Amino acid sequence: MIGIQLAGKKNNIPASVFMRSLNSFYDLINDVDSMVSKQSGGSVRWELATLQKSSPAVVEFVGQSRIEKMDYSQAIQESVFEGIEQLAERPEQPQFYSYSALTKVKRMAEQAQFLKWLTVYTGNRRVVVDKRVSNNVEYIIGYESKSLGSVRGSLDALMVHRGHEFRVWSPKRPRPITCRFSKEMLPEVIAHIKQQVEVIGELHRNQKGEPTLVDVQEFRPLEPVKASPTIEEMCGLVPDLYGGQPLKDYLEELRNG
Repeated sequence: MIGIQLAGKKNNIPASVFMRSLNSFYDLINDVDSMVSKQSGGSVRWELATLQKSSPAVVEFVGQSRIEKMDYSQAIQESVFEGIEQLAERPEQPQFYSYSALTKVKRMAEQAQFLKWLTVYTGNRRVVVDKRVSNNVEYIIGYESKSLGSVRGSLDALMVHRGHEFRVWSPKRPRPITCRFSKEMLPEVIAHIKQQVEVIGELHRNQKGEPTLVDVQEFRPLEPVKASPTIEEMCGLVPDLYGGQPLKDYLEELRNG
């Protein structure tokens, strides 16, 4: 089980702060899940275990594995917690934190300024998400330079519910690179999921000179186009694309008029 606790100033928690903090925390868990399990759609179904609305508000999640004979839920919880703990101490990117995960932690830290305090916990361990976390994340993802460039790797982990992004996994780098693209490119992106591509665009590099983000202008396949993913393969790869409906149900609804 992993949870988030929010204490409001004068015991009042603005609804917008609560929702932004909770959404960022839940998205962070799923992001780390995909890194730990190497499953683009995640390997664990996270269920609400505890909800306490009065200040301090408490929300806890418990994981149920979607993969037979392998449960990553404990490893994911540990990685989420230890990542925030590391970011509270020093500006160093945690092992299972992608660029996208770092931005989610930063959003949580930004919301914490409107609260008395905000903590994340698992078991008996607890870490405060505060200005130190925000500053250390900013040091990591704040870009030193931007230039036209390209990256190569496997196109994976498509996300469209908050902007349009995918990740490119390169065997030469320990973490994926986040790629932001326009809505008009979505059909082409879907057609190349799980395939090797070269992504061209404005490349953001951090203070170490490492690429962290690409604003995509175009991309090209590095291998022949394979058959499009099946409905079963697409489930979980494109969350919230069809108003919260599973892709299979959405297509059946279209067929039935």
